[in-house]
Formats: sequence, structure tokens, C-alpha cells
Amino acid sequence: MLARALPLVFFFAGGALLGVPSQASADRRPEKPPAPKTIDQTPPLVPIPNARVTKTGLLIGGQPSPDQLKAIEEAGYRTLISLRAESEPGDEGEQAYVERLGMKFVSIPVPGPAGLTEANARALGRALDEQDALPAVVHCKSGQRVSALLGLKAFVVDRVSATAAIDLAKSLGLTKLETALRERIAEICKADKSRNCEDLR
Repeated sequence: MLARALPLVFFFAGGALLGVPSQASADRRPEKPPAPKTIDQTPPLVPIPNARVTKTGLLIGGQPSPDQLKAIEEAGYRTLISLRAESEPGDEGEQAYVERLGMKFVSIPVPGPAGLTEANARALGRALDEQDALPAVVHCKSGQRVSALLGLKAFVVDRVSATAAIDLAKSLGLTKLETALRERIAEICKADKSRNCEDLR
């Protein structure tokens, strides 16, 4: 517990140097206008690791630094979704920092291939479907879990075909977890014959 608490102090100290607003100044900020539940435009690109933006209002990639989190808020993003597990080092203090900046923080732990589950895909779908969720940032450590889970969400929630879901994930940068995504989709297809799996290669 102590070992994990120490980087937390550093994260907050870094945030103070970067001009994170005090609670009093944050309370005086004008409220952002309501956002639509869906967005049909590409949001601003903030250069987080392996950054990509989508026409559906997402910035995806790896772990943002404190200054990148501040830039994300200044660019107008409303939600930050982390797929990192609690046991992973490197994101200590992120939730408090994000909320201090006035954004919503959502944690959906995806511990590698084992975290590519229907439950997590549906959780991601619910988070992105919330009112005022978009534009949103979805990140893990490198971006691989993000592209894989977005592909699985497309298959499970949006009901696209198996091949279309995999192609979507690849277009978002999926490489290392492609086999894991294919295997998970194949498992779902085997258990549920109503799925659109005819084109699975």
C-alpha cells in the first residue's frame, strides 16, 4: 500500500506544477454546455502515446501524462475511460486528477487478453452512451487493449459482423491482441448461433 501511495504524491505534485485548479477555482468554472449523446465529427488530437481519433468523438491511445491530461481537458473532452488494472503501475492519482480538472473518470479494468469479455465490452458501451460522455478519451498503457475492446464492443453491442469488428480494431491500431480478439469472438459465435459470424476468417 505504501509503495503505491508514494507515486500518488508525485502525480499530484506534478499536477500542481502544471496549474491544476484549486477546488475553489474549479467551482467557479462555467459549466460546459450539454453535449449530444453521439458525435459525427473528429475531436481534437492530443498527442498521448499512440494517439488516434475517431469520427465518433473518441481519442484513444496509451497512458496520458499529467500535462497531456490537462491538454485533454482544455481541448474539450468530457470523459476519460481507463482500461488499466489496479495492479498496474504508472497511473497513480489519475482519477483524482481527472476529476479535479472537471472531467468524468470511468475505470473498466482489462488485464490483458483475459479482460476481453462481453461484460467489459458492454460496460464500455454504457460509458460511451452516457449523456455528456462525448468527446471521450479511452486509454490503457499502450492502446492495444483499447482497440481490442472497441472491436469487441462493435461485435457484442453494435452487432456488426465478426470480420467487421476485427477490421475495425485493426484500423484503430490493433496488432498484439488480434489473436486474442479473434479467439474471444469465435467463442461467442460458438455459444450464440444468432451472432453475425458467417464471415469470420
